[in-house]
Amino acid sequence: MRIAIVIVSMASAAHLAACLPCLAAGGHQDFTIIIPENAGAAAAAGLRRVLLEGGIVTAGEAPEELRLFPGGQPVTLFATPANLGYAGGVNAGIAAAGEDWDAVWVLNPDTFPEPDALAALIRRQAEGGYGMVGSRLLFPKTGQVQCWGGIAWQRWLYRGRLLGYRAARQALPDIAAVERAMDVISGCSMFVTRGYAQQVGLMDERFFAFHEDADWSLRRGGFRLGYAHDSVVRHVHGASSGSSLLDKRGRSRFNIFLMERNAVLLARKHTGARFPLVLALRFLQTFEELLRNRSPRHFVWAQQGFWAGLRGQAGAPPWMAPPGGGH
Repeated sequence: MRIAIVIVSMASAAHLAACLPCLAAGGHQDFTIIIPENAGAAAAAGLRRVLLEGGIVTAGEAPEELRLFPGGQPVTLFATPANLGYAGGVNAGIAAAGEDWDAVWVLNPDTFPEPDALAALIRRQAEGGYGMVGSRLLFPKTGQVQCWGGIAWQRWLYRGRLLGYRAARQALPDIAAVERAMDVISGCSMFVTRGYAQQVGLMDERFFAFHEDADWSLRRGGFRLGYAHDSVVRHVHGASSGSSLLDKRGRSRFNIFLMERNAVLLARKHTGARFPLVLALRFLQTFEELLRNRSPRHFVWAQQGFWAGLRGQAGAPPWMAPPGGGH
């Protein structure tokens, strides 16, 4: 099975220097790697230099050609024309993969797959004919579970509940029960078949970052979601987006604003007649930042995101550089 591995970078050289050797050590070796660099041409050149000097990749015959060491798999690294966000970066990576793939494995740059991770995804997809499959994600420091594949989506609150959150690494869940409960595959390890991408479409770039994985999963139609428990991926959650699960008070404006804005956009897209009630419940949830997390600053950011979503604002947050500008 031919796999295109898409990893969107945002000046993520340090993490990618650790991620790519994990892929090189994997049991399934028929893959290509595509890295769209959202932080601009200088960041792409810096990433290329880090990978070459670290012996992680080797130069090919053509000046731009890179090969993963030691297996020689092609590595395509390019700067996007602007910061496209996570969704736009993933779509750019899939487009760059061309037609020579049977499935795409979307990974965050701060993920470190264990050797059987990709092979386990392939096996699970074949066992159940799933359109999309998720991995067992672990916190690197504690070894605890971040999630079993993804989340159960709460259709009225319009937010997710991580399946298996903080369970012991060795805990063995009922896989069928996990798959019944799972509505969304986590965006940091999404194994997506060609048929799914062709019939459902690619990520919705209006989300820019956060909830694009929820939208992609919720649009699945007749496709089923699978969970590959033997696909183990360590993930430094929120390393580049300021969204750590373990430090809610340290969350960034980028994270809080977009999480709230995109929840409203997602609800408008998927809830139909339920939208007014879901919207009211989402508004009440912004007060959680003030009451539970005791952060007036976070409350203001959440309110700003809520009203931006209600106005239908999409794409990059307004304070970020405009498309074509600096990164």
